Amino acid sequence: MNNIYSKTIILVLIASLTAVVSNAQLRTPVNILLNFYGKVVDQSGKPVAGAKVNLEAQANYFDENRSEQKPYSVETDQNGDFNLIGAYGAIITVSSIEKDGFELSKKTGRHYSYTVPADFHPDPEKPVVFRMWKYAGKQSLVGSAWHGKIGCDGTPIDFDLYRGSRSAEGNLQISCTRTPLNFELTSERPFAYKCEISIRDGGIQPTGDEFTYQASDNGYSPDVTIERKRDDPKWGGGLKQEFYIKTAKGEYGWLSVEWDAGHRPGPTPLKWECFINPSGSRNLER
Repeated sequence: MNNIYSKTIILVLIASLTAVVSNAQLRTPVNILLNFYGKVVDQSGKPVAGAKVNLEAQANYFDENRSEQKPYSVETDQNGDFNLIGAYGAIITVSSIEKDGFELSKKTGRHYSYTVPADFHPDPEKPVVFRMWKYAGKQSLVGSAWHGKIGCDGTPIDFDLYRGSRSAEGNLQISCTRTPLNFELTSERPFAYKCEISIRDGGIQPTGDEFTYQASDNGYSPDVTIERKRDDPKWGGGLKQEFYIKTAKGEYGWLSVEWDAGHRPGPTPLKWECFINPSGSRNLER
């Protein structure tokens, strides 16, 4: 009986000590001295000198349920390099990178966590690379957009890229197919889907470019099909894709298409946006 009481007391003491340690860890600020190394380049990989970089160091204090943000501002050198040495906290945020005549990539990473276990490990030999687009000159583009619902039974729908409207004489055709057309939400991937997009007497090609300000000069096809089977590892329940296009007039443009394939019941939402350069230039700066 004494052994049972002794073991119980020991277990209670262990649990109490564990709780004390856990509370102590929670009350300890997870903050360290922060170093950050970055490099800014343009779309050709050339260094961008004189860019203003605004950063913010965040320190977290769990015992006081608060955090502190301290701003810093540095400038890139002739090699496009910048660094922040000796800040204090747990997270570095790149608030902005600015220079006249340049635009920062929308795909730029913003937050870098130094918490334990660290998600980010600064390395002066491998700085974080930030890309900016150096403008050649913004263009007078023809912009249009359409947002509505269409059937997902494969029926082709024609649109006018210049007016942003449905038109039997349009130069954009989209058809969306979902199989089965109606489905039960009984599994993670209950349907397959396919989207076919074509430019009448012109061309189209998907793009994953970080910047979509310069259309490709070749590689266009009359149409493109994006398809996902139920067992496709890239299955996502819908389509969101950017394209470069070339019209029958030889004009270059940018097209974004988004289709919510999983919307029930049909018809399903579809939206697209387009910019075309009527001058025939591949420059799509906007």
